[in-house]
Amino acid sequence: MKTVAQAKALMEKIAYQLRPPETTTMAPCKLCGKSSPGGQACAECLCLQLETLIQNKGAVVRWSKSVKAAAEDEATILTYAKRAK
Repeated sequence: MKTVAQAKALMEKIAYQLRPPETTTMAPCKLCGKSSPGGQACAECLCLQLETLIQNKGAVVRWSKSVKAAAEDEATILTYAKRAK
């Protein structure tokens, strides 16, 4: 069960990091130095940790792509909503 809790925690952090950059402040990733929301570990570094934890890179890549697409779609919808005022 400990691994499940760790996976969930990493997934929450990754989802946060995959938001569009304009929705938060950006600073260097604590692990690799690339630009990252809030200056926390970036999505790439967190995905590597999740891959190691669950020992399945494909599942992590597939999931993170879908989360990123959902975040981008949300940003697009909100942009249109602002225009519709």
